[in-house]
Amino acid sequence: MVAAFFKTGIISFIFCNEEIFRAIFVPYLQINAVKLLSTLILTGFAFVVIGQKSHYIGEHAEGGIIYYLYQDSTGKEHGLVVSLKNLSREVEWGPKDKDVENCASTWDGQSNTQAILMATRDTTKAAGLCDNYAGGGYDDWYLPAIYELQTINTNLFAVERALDAVAGSDEIEMNLYWSSTQSNAASAWFFSFYDSKPTNYYDKTSKTLVRAVRSF
Repeated sequence: MVAAFFKTGIISFIFCNEEIFRAIFVPYLQINAVKLLSTLILTGFAFVVIGQKSHYIGEHAEGGIIYYLYQDSTGKEHGLVVSLKNLSREVEWGPKDKDVENCASTWDGQSNTQAILMATRDTTKAAGLCDNYAGGGYDDWYLPAIYELQTINTNLFAVERALDAVAGSDEIEMNLYWSSTQSNAASAWFFSFYDSKPTNYYDKTSKTLVRAVRSF
């Protein structure tokens, strides 16, 4: 959407869709950018482009499949991406009865992952596998927090459809996946894609699936 207004106290808006904007305004701006800018400054005319979404849920981009999108206060788009493959089908979360500090976030898997690695120094467990993953040309993957996993489930139709179109990718199995959210010293939360709910009845030495995510 495009909006234009004068700084005269009288405000008028012009709205058009993205296709019209690209077809009419962009070529003009490319040719007359300097002249137009000078005119706008001299006349007190302001031109504002309201943010457009550049991605969609279920898109193969940013190293994996985009499964969540949002805009910050400035209109910049951000999102979450799930990896194309399972990093393991049978791996432990970490040592049993070790209370990891700053590892209880339900939404910030990146900070949880760093807390786990700081406390355990073990790159062979769930968090370490995600931290070392470099799929899609990115190296900022992490073990998702429990609500980041739950959000994958919310958009599972779009995610699975996109994964099916990418050769060599792994489906999200109807099984248990570790999250980075610690429940207590003995256990951590995992998400069951079989019955669509989080649970924590296994201890940290139990072996189950791991999938990495990243944010942009």
